[in-house]
Amino acid sequence: MSDRLTRIRAAMAEAKLDALMISAPAEENLGADTRYYVAGFTGSAGVILITPTRALFAADFRYVEQAALECVPRGFKVLKSVGRRVEWLRTLFDEAGIGGKTLALTRLDATYGGYLSVADAIAELPAGERPELVPAPPIVETLRAQKDADEVGLLQRAVDVSDLAFAELLDALHEGMTEREAAAVFRKNVQLSGGDDISFDTIVATGSHGAMPHAQPRNVVIEQHQPLVVDMGARFQHYCSDLTRTIVPGQADARFREVYSIVHGAQRAAIEGIESGMTGQQADAFARDHITRAGFGE
Repeated sequence: MSDRLTRIRAAMAEAKLDALMISAPAEENLGADTRYYVAGFTGSAGVILITPTRALFAADFRYVEQAALECVPRGFKVLKSVGRRVEWLRTLFDEAGIGGKTLALTRLDATYGGYLSVADAIAELPAGERPELVPAPPIVETLRAQKDADEVGLLQRAVDVSDLAFAELLDALHEGMTEREAAAVFRKNVQLSGGDDISFDTIVATGSHGAMPHAQPRNVVIEQHQPLVVDMGARFQHYCSDLTRTIVPGQADARFREVYSIVHGAQRAAIEGIESGMTGQQADAFARDHITRAGFGE
């Protein structure tokens, strides 16, 4: 975590920013993953302010104790946000010493309403205490795209949980089970297998319904001897997996086996391409070409 602060500050210096503010509102828990990545905070609301020398976390009365436990060990000082926004922002800015300096606001973690509330609060401050509010470049987003060893381990754990939950779903499949019931069983299995929850709404689609990329599970019985698509994922400590599996309850026919073999070959070709140095885009094109040469469309 401390290394993340170092890298954030280096990117801020390159962008010539005096301060970076991550103002993630509570609506739909927007920005929760960014808060966790930067400060280790797992609550639903809080404001992060980083300068070349200070790392501050503003939390309301609900989260002061939690922030002290989670953020202080990662190099942050916790401030209690009391009163109107303009009042506690003034305290935050004074603590950071950014009056009259450039304050960058992250774009993806703030709504337009959130931006206006910060801008309005700043406008109420005396002229000499107002920082200049500017949009931030994708500093945190760029860093989050490059996973460190700990993050890779968490991603693998999310994959393992999903794999185990799916294996247990296969054991639980029975004649008469509906798509919705199967989706519910998978979610329960994720939680029982150590995951926090599913990472997105599970897709369970039988027969021709499986041709829809974002099919919604229906109150329809899973068909025997028909392809069954399960698109699923698990969430583990803020990291998510996304897996798709296609099976056939009962006996698969020759056509299914033929198509499955071609798709599996394309997948293997893409993986081998990436391992040999291809970009993701190049590997995707390589896989598409594999399918086309087999006589199928994309």
